[in-house]
Amino acid sequence: MNQPKNILIASGAIALLVVLCAIAWYKTSNKPVTSEHGEAVEEKAAVPGDEKGPHGGRLYRDGDFAAEVKIFEEGVEPHLRVYGYFKDEPLKPSELQANIYIKRLDAEQNISFTPESDYLIGNEIVYEPHSFLMIVNVSYQGKKHSWKWDTKEGRVTIPDSSLKSSGLEVLKVQPMQFETALELKGELKFPDNFESFVTPKASGTLLKTYRSIGDKVNQGDLLAVVQSQELIRISAEQKIAQDNLQFARKKMEQERSLWQKRVSPEVDYINAKREYDDALVRVNEQNSLIRSYGGAGNGTIEVRAAMSGTVLEVLGAVGANVNPSTPLFKIANTSQLLAVVNVPADKLNLINPNNKVTVKAEAPNTEEALGRIKYISDVIDPKTRTAQIFVEIPNQFKWRSGQLISAHIFEKESMKAMVIREDALQNFRDWDVVFIRVGNDFEARPLELGDKFNGFIEVKSGLKPGQLYAAGNSYLLKAELGKSGASHDH
Repeated sequence: MNQPKNILIASGAIALLVVLCAIAWYKTSNKPVTSEHGEAVEEKAAVPGDEKGPHGGRLYRDGDFAAEVKIFEEGVEPHLRVYGYFKDEPLKPSELQANIYIKRLDAEQNISFTPESDYLIGNEIVYEPHSFLMIVNVSYQGKKHSWKWDTKEGRVTIPDSSLKSSGLEVLKVQPMQFETALELKGELKFPDNFESFVTPKASGTLLKTYRSIGDKVNQGDLLAVVQSQELIRISAEQKIAQDNLQFARKKMEQERSLWQKRVSPEVDYINAKREYDDALVRVNEQNSLIRSYGGAGNGTIEVRAAMSGTVLEVLGAVGANVNPSTPLFKIANTSQLLAVVNVPADKLNLINPNNKVTVKAEAPNTEEALGRIKYISDVIDPKTRTAQIFVEIPNQFKWRSGQLISAHIFEKESMKAMVIREDALQNFRDWDVVFIRVGNDFEARPLELGDKFNGFIEVKSGLKPGQLYAAGNSYLLKAELGKSGASHDH
């Protein structure tokens, strides 16, 4: 009866011993690794691609096989190179087959490879930034090895809720008509036929003026009165000529009556008529002369405005002696101006009268006026090697003669396929970049830039038509990258 019981106890003891041995083995095999100083060190599995290969690329391992993937960009466009190793010994590229898939925010690439030298070379450019998910597939001796590498470069994530408060604007890459222009300097003046100096027609004393600076006048308005001794003399001569005319008329009528009565010969009547005609000519001459002087009677001359405009200067003083070379007033029609623009001699061939011209005064916050080329000078200044062109512009902005201006003379128009706003540009790692938007992510895109026009700039490469990009406060994205310590590691 005791034998089965003893067997049961023995079996239990053996089972307990096995469990204790298993526990001891488990503790021994899972003992923490210690440093040489006895400190516990946490073990971490190696991440594929963290190891560097002999050529400086990322090394991916799978058992005894390894593949080194390098983005090579020394003196050439960036492209992928793949090196193969078996038990850390280099393999011939002809022994390998490779394919790498690249997924970016806004694009995909499927790159195939061909043998070259001691590596496989990819058939596509891997453009900047090198920010993407890469799936590496390399086959050796019929076995396929695959790895993933996810890298982010120049990328910032901003949710919609933060986007509104940041002041960032999101715009589309669009086509735009550009006008190529020469920017030149010049000065404003009134056209010669739009200003005049008013002078008396004869010498005399200025008795009175009727207009002051700033007054608007119409052609023919009375401006001043001058007492002229010369006009007094001419008026006296006119009175004598008038008296002689009356005497000659009476004599002519008398001689005609006598001739008709056959008392006097006809020749006496003819001579009398000739004397009357001569007297009439002298009277008309004196009257015309007085009118040309602006005679108003009593030896005074009325000085009147020769054109409509604004009185810019009153130059005569009441009581002063004046003469026909003494200006009394300066009047200008300020509704139009002439921009005199200096053009380098080597640029003259780009300009013709049909060119569009805009003119802007060199002052803060001024508007632009549209002008028309009136004349291109045939003379080149031997000192400055420039020629002058004269541009007519309306004076709707109340500019002034003598004011400095800049003029844009447009040579030609051209349609640009991709255009962005200039304030969207930022500098990132020696590149001119713009931040594209995909979902909540913004990522820097290096650009090849072209012409500028009116606050916009042409993009020759680096973007796609219709792509969304950040403008306005886009510098905030660059600042955010600085905080994250973005690196450029291949």
